[in-house]
Amino acid sequence: MTTTSLLQPTRRSPRRAAVARLLAGAALGAAVAMGPAASAQSGASWPPVTAEGQTWIFSAAGETWTATAGKLDSDGDRELQVGTPRGTQKGWLVLSTDKTLWSLLTLQPGGGYWACRLERGAGPVYSGKLSFFAKTDGPGEARGTCTGQLQGRAAPPNTSAPSWPYRLAAGQTWSVKMPSGTVTATLEGQPGNLSGIISRTPPAVLGAVADTTNLTFMVVSQTAEQLCVIERAGASGAVLTGTAYDMKSERSLGQCSAAQGPASALASRVVAVRPSWPLAPRDGDTWTVTTPLGSWKGSLKAEGDLWQGRVSGAIPGEMLLKITPTSAVLAIFADDGRIFGCRIDQLGTIAPDKMSGDALYGKNADADIEEAGACSAVQER
Repeated sequence: MTTTSLLQPTRRSPRRAAVARLLAGAALGAAVAMGPAASAQSGASWPPVTAEGQTWIFSAAGETWTATAGKLDSDGDRELQVGTPRGTQKGWLVLSTDKTLWSLLTLQPGGGYWACRLERGAGPVYSGKLSFFAKTDGPGEARGTCTGQLQGRAAPPNTSAPSWPYRLAAGQTWSVKMPSGTVTATLEGQPGNLSGIISRTPPAVLGAVADTTNLTFMVVSQTAEQLCVIERAGASGAVLTGTAYDMKSERSLGQCSAAQGPASALASRVVAVRPSWPLAPRDGDTWTVTTPLGSWKGSLKAEGDLWQGRVSGAIPGEMLLKITPTSAVLAIFADDGRIFGCRIDQLGTIAPDKMSGDALYGKNADADIEEAGACSAVQER
């Protein structure tokens, strides 16, 4: 793919050419091979017993993955269908030959796979390390930690956690902040089938249900059908946080929040949009970009195929965001003529609150783009 095809239309200004060079900049990334297994812990329940039809819940890459167990393959590994916010992928549960590691392997579109390496333990929640392999025969990149648990097998009680499931009742007023805006409604009906009218012009309905796993709000209008799913980990304090989903595509829309009371409980709360690929900006989103050479913050609006706006920071300037099918770049054109950039690909959007990528730098609009370490970007609304 050429840089020209990345930045159509054909009008080519020096600034757009510089963005093209930022997009085409060589990606950094310390690829690390999977190291030797950590020393095995004792545990009578090891290895976990798997069976066809089981549902395993994995926490990985800042997301929840739901794995449905199928039959054993010819190698004796348990086949899986793994549901993630990006869709369903093929996977396996694999036990190492020395029976000290039990791994979830899940293929990704276009090749490569994730590996959640769970170490020997007593359960019911097994913990381990997460790695990503861009190629099936290549080295892995360390991506933090992960956990695995058989659905329905409870973890040891946490005495500091709030009462769960959350108690809903008719007459309660709830405000829910979705990526598309904040809605408020008073619940009506019976527990398990609660709904409230948000507005009648146009009509929109807020539904709410609480069970042992999630507190879920459903917002249905003439133009959208969305869910705000709050897991137990996000149900602490007055403001509860979760993940917003489009009900039709089942695609993650970013972060959502809810509070019992009027919309003012959420009005001043700015939440980070949960990173997902491709990036989904909206007019007025606040972006913060941090590189070894400085930090910048400002709001962006759509301008053709770019998003742009003034930003403050180390050196004030203009920020441009360009998104392509494979990568995105946030470029800061400083008032002194220098260019700073943060180039992000899908692997940089796995964290729950911020994106990471490669910092890039140019002395001016005509200079070569240099690698400048690592960078991060936070999208808020």
